[in-house]
Amino acid sequence: MEMTNYSYIGPMDRLVHPNLKDVSLAAALHALADPVRLDIIARLVDCPSLNAGASCAQATPKSTISNHLNVLRAAGLVETKVEGRERINRLRCVDFDARFPGLLASVLANKG
Repeated sequence: MEMTNYSYIGPMDRLVHPNLKDVSLAAALHALADPVRLDIIARLVDCPSLNAGASCAQATPKSTISNHLNVLRAAGLVETKVEGRERINRLRCVDFDARFPGLLASVLANKG
């Protein structure tokens, strides 16, 4: 009996990291307006590179975390790197602060 090994490797979803000069203030403020996204940002400040699953409270569904990370990535706040089966997220604090001076620090200081 001949065995055929079928392997499916689907297309990798492309992670888009925008040039910060193309990010509007409205997009940045929208990304920072959600409490879950602010929690992710605060965790990334404390731990510069986090796995997506560790970015939020365990009660938050993975699909929700993924959506929030997409919004943060689109606003230029987060850079995601794929390492094997994991996605490691890093806060683009220096780049973001160069584009919107003091915005991130001000929002985090008043997170309350």
